[in-house]
Order: sequence, then structure tokens, then C-alpha cells
Amino acid sequence: MLLLIRKLSVVFALCGGVLLLNACAGVMFPDIEDDDEVVVGEGGRVVKTLPGEGKTLNADKEHASYEGEDEGKSVVEEDVIPEEDKVEPAKVKPVVRSDEEPVAEPKVSEEAAEAKAVEALISSEEATGPSISYRADTFYFENGSSVLGSEYKDNIARIAREVKANDANVVVYGYASSRTRNPDAATHKLANFKVSSERAQNVAAALKKAGVPASKIVVEALSDTAPAYQEVMPEGERLNRRAEVYISY
Repeated sequence: MLLLIRKLSVVFALCGGVLLLNACAGVMFPDIEDDDEVVVGEGGRVVKTLPGEGKTLNADKEHASYEGEDEGKSVVEEDVIPEEDKVEPAKVKPVVRSDEEPVAEPKVSEEAAEAKAVEALISSEEATGPSISYRADTFYFENGSSVLGSEYKDNIARIAREVKANDANVVVYGYASSRTRNPDAATHKLANFKVSSERAQNVAAALKKAGVPASKIVVEALSDTAPAYQEVMPEGERLNRRAEVYISY
């Protein structure tokens, strides 16, 4: 009797477990209300397949009104604005950015810059100034003297002819040696400047006498500031006691 009661208890327990499983399955896997094919996989998992052939997906309610309309007819018609309501577009000026970096100019070497400056100088001289300038002659003087020697008479005549033939201008530069008889610095400078000026003046006077107009002659005294030779020997001193004549036209 006791054994029978135990068997009935086991049967009731099993039945209760089955009913509980069915209830849970109903909650976890509700019935699908569409016509799509449903397959129950392993472990009771429900797999929903794609719609079968000939079936279409249902359109959502928001776009349901577009279904069934004639082809070629636009869904939304464009609004037409009356002519009187149209507004002319505002005139817009191009925007200029102030933060744009300036274009860097290419760098030019010193040699190129000097060559460009020389070309500009030559061009300006060709347009406004003389095109030819050269040293016509050099006259030498005795120590401490400004007297032009008679041996230069023919040189003066030749320069005068060149000036007249070309309507040229003349510049006479007077120079002196840096050697004097050990005076103080101020006396030394004054003596050299004076003798260089007298040498240039005497050459200019000889050119005037040969027929060169005074308006064509310029005189400049340079003292001992531009020696042509080193004065370590007496010959260098002699060659620095000079006057140079330049012609330009």
C-alpha cells in the first residue's frame, strides 16, 4: 500500500512538471499571428523564416497612402510661389580672408642683387646720362710742385680734340703723395690738399687754353686719399704725385 502511494506521488509530480513546462512555453514563445513560416529548432527555439514567394512586406502606416498611386505621378507636388511673393537674392560681396599668409618672395643671392643693380644703373645712364666714360690721360708732377711740364703739351691738345669732337665733359682729379717733411697732422693734410687742388687746376687751365669750354670742366682735389702705388720706395711716391683726366659723353 505504501509502495502504491509512492508511485502515485511520482506520477502526480511528473504531471505537474509537464503542465508547468507547457505554461512556461506559452509565455516564452507566444503564437505568431502572421502567415510566415515558423520552424521550431533544437531546444525548442523558434526560427522565423523570410516571407515565402509571392508574399510582400507590409508597408508601415506612415507610408500607406503612397501605395496604389499611378506610376509617373510625383508623390509630393512642388509648391508654386507667386511672382509677387518672390524675393530677389541679396547681393553678396566676395569675402577676403585677412588671415591668409602673404606669398613669400623668392630669395635673391647677393651676386644676383648686385648684377641687377648694375643693370639698372647702366639702363638709367643710357636714358639720362653719359654712355661712355674713360681715363684720357695722367699727368705727373715733381715733389711739392704743381707746375705742369711742357712735355705734356701734345697730350693736352689731343684731349681737347676728343672733347670737342664728342661734345664731352671733363673731370680733372688732383692727387698728392702721402710723404711730407714731418709736419704735424693738420699741416700735412692741408699741404697735400692744397697741392692736389693746384695740380688739377693747372691741368684744367691748360685744357681751357687748348679750346675746351670752362662749362665742360670739373675739378676735384683728392689729396693723398687714393694712392695708385705703395710708397715704400721713391718711385711709388713720384707716381702718386699726379692728375688724372676723365672724359664722358
